[in-house]
Formats: sequence, structure tokens, C-alpha cells
Amino acid sequence: MARLLEIVEKDAVGDRMPTKSFRLKHDLASHPLFSLDRLAKLAGDLPEGQVEWNGPVSPNQDPNLTPANGMSAEETVRRIEEAKSWMVLKSVEADPEYKALLDACLDEIAEQTGGVMGGAMRRSAFIFVTSPGNVTPMHTDPELNFLIQIRGNKRMSLWDQKDREVVSAENMEMYPGKHRNLPYKDENEARALHQHLEPGDSIFVPLMAPHWVKNGNEVSVSFSVTWMTPEAENFVSLQYVNAVLRKLGLPQAEPGEHKLWDSVKVAAYRVLRPAYDAIKKLVGDRDKAVALVFGRKNIEPV
Repeated sequence: MARLLEIVEKDAVGDRMPTKSFRLKHDLASHPLFSLDRLAKLAGDLPEGQVEWNGPVSPNQDPNLTPANGMSAEETVRRIEEAKSWMVLKSVEADPEYKALLDACLDEIAEQTGGVMGGAMRRSAFIFVTSPGNVTPMHTDPELNFLIQIRGNKRMSLWDQKDREVVSAENMEMYPGKHRNLPYKDENEARALHQHLEPGDSIFVPLMAPHWVKNGNEVSVSFSVTWMTPEAENFVSLQYVNAVLRKLGLPQAEPGEHKLWDSVKVAAYRVLRPAYDAIKKLVGDRDKAVALVFGRKNIEPV
């Protein structure tokens, strides 16, 4: 059974959407679900859309130029030591064993934080399998996230999501078709929080906090447990609306500057999103749906 312990910065958990990172300890490092044989089977069993892998990449990786490694997902896991690859297995809760582990982790996190951080909405889990020395490019994640280091070691550079010297408001916003990767500059490392993770370590990654990860000299396996709270869902919805309005030529304030107007935008998103999803299902392709709803000139995937 999962056991997450010792919240190092207890004062960081003061609301349901913390903006500060903090660390936990765990005892999942020897869990059989994270053996390479089990992960190779999982990679082969998951639908194609739930597995992403590539060859060597950089922190500032152009998503349109991401190299392939010439191997299948299952072979990549089995040869990860020499594959020079990065892989993510997405929404692994589709497998009942991983779902049970995800639920155990989030239930204990909720208990450890007195229920403040929630943990019941849109639970999902991701597993990262990385070759020695490879990196995860700089990006943001639209979920609350605990990254749990299972095997190997890595260094994470993590920035404040409100630091506009690092990432502009426009680049922080999301819209259908936009890639998660962000522009990266070496000079911003002085502004980052650097965290070294070994097996047994876990770190809370705040919602939309920019980060990139450098793997150590061994194979790395990390388990990411994610969830949403109503506050987090509202924030993400607002980012989508701001992105669309900005693409239409309308300047947008930072979230929280005009709370009443923010609430109107979130309400509009809840009305319009089902319509977009219905069109996407009808045409069977995300890019076609984006073009039909927003116009290709206004919203262009990057």
C-alpha cells in the first residue's frame, strides 16, 4: 500500500491550490508495478494515444522537431538504458492495478493535509521512464501534481508560475492544439528553485508552474499522481478563455486582477466547451475542430 509521509513545509498547504512547492517521503521505490518488465507490458497494452516517447531532446525543445528513436513503446522501455529516450505513459489508471495505487496515494495525501488539497476530482497518473542523461523539456502541467521518484535520480528546475521574467502571460495560457513545451533560457536558472530527487523523494509541483527535468546517470522511473480541485479547474478554464480572446486581438489581464470578469469568463467556458467537444467528436479530429470553431488564422497549434 502506498505510504506518503513527512510534509516538509506544512505551512505551504494553506489552501486547496497551493502555489509553493514542498516535499514528501514515500516507500514506493521497490513496488513491483514499477519494474521495467511490468512497465514494458503496460506500454504495450496502452492505446497509442496514451504513450509518448522520443529520442534525445533539449530543455528548449521545439515540439515540431522532436526526434523519434525508431523503436516501439515496449522496446523503448526494455532498452531504456541505451535508448537515449524519454517516455511518458499517460492515464495509467486505465489499468486497475495502477488505479488502485493512484487512489491510495491521493487518499493518503488528502489525509496528510487534513483534506485541504482535495484529491477527488479528475484523478490521473503518469509514469515517466527516462534514459541516463536525458531531459524533460521545459513545460507546464494543467493539474495539481506530486512527482514521486521511484528509480534513479534527477534534478528539477522549477519556477514561480507568476514570474513573467521567465514565462510571459501569453505563453502560460493554453488553447486547443497548443503544445505544453515552453521557451527556455539558460539565464533564468538563477531564478529557479532547484530540487534533487532520489528514490524515496516526492515533490509537489504547483498548478502551471514552469519546470524542466535533467536525468542523472542512471535509468529513471517517476510516478506522477495528479488531480484537480474546483479552484484549479476554474483557473485552467480561465487560461483557455484568455488565450482565445488574446488570439482574437483582445489584451487580457492576469488571472485574479478582475475577479468578477474572471468568473464571467469561466462561466462562458463551461457553456462553450461542450459545444467544442461535440464538434471535435463529430469531425473526429482536434485540428479540424479548432479550425471550425476558432478559424485557422486565429488559433494555430504550436
